[in-house]
Amino acid sequence: MPRGFETCLADGVALFNAGHFFEAHEAWEEAWQHERGPRRLLLQGLILVAAGWLKRDAGNTRGAVTLFSRALERLSPLPSVCEGMDVGGLCPQVARWRDGGDSARPVLAWQAAPQGGEP
Repeated sequence: MPRGFETCLADGVALFNAGHFFEAHEAWEEAWQHERGPRRLLLQGLILVAAGWLKRDAGNTRGAVTLFSRALERLSPLPSVCEGMDVGGLCPQVARWRDGGDSARPVLAWQAAPQGGEP
């Protein structure tokens, strides 16, 4: 039985923020296969961002530029906050990575949805 969207999203964010881009990609891909609409676009964008960092770390600048550009195509149409992800803050960051600037390790800003009866 596949894990749920939020579990895969949370696991992927934690892995990505720890610099484990391949593993983050895998976590998001697990959910991506079962989603449609904005959730699918969000996951596709995040998968492409992780793949872009894998290419960038490997010294493949051209591949990284392509993947970051494709990520922006998916993320840009989304609301500034989508499923708790700060897409509005992420898009300019991805554009800087695509353009070769901001070599600091990436960190994604994500806020999990409150559980059941919590405020």
